[in-house]
Amino acid sequence: MEKVTIRVYLRNGGGVYEYDITGPTNEEVGVKAREHVGAIAVGGYRHNDGETVMEWFPPHWIDKVKVVGKVPTAYPDRPSGT
Repeated sequence: MEKVTIRVYLRNGGGVYEYDITGPTNEEVGVKAREHVGAIAVGGYRHNDGETVMEWFPPHWIDKVKVVGKVPTAYPDRPSGT
């Protein structure tokens, strides 16, 4: 079973929420991760502790969304500075 971690960085004082996505292959996990990142960027982030707390953070509260782990792509980019 393969795994990546989704990290959501919020602008409200630097809070970070994270959760894991798993799947049988890196390719399937990569597809799921891209879907999650896209949905978070468009619709915001819903925090749920699994018991009593559910919060929704709108997209303008999100500083960045990061996937930690192996996410295969046919279009890797190269960061650079000016």
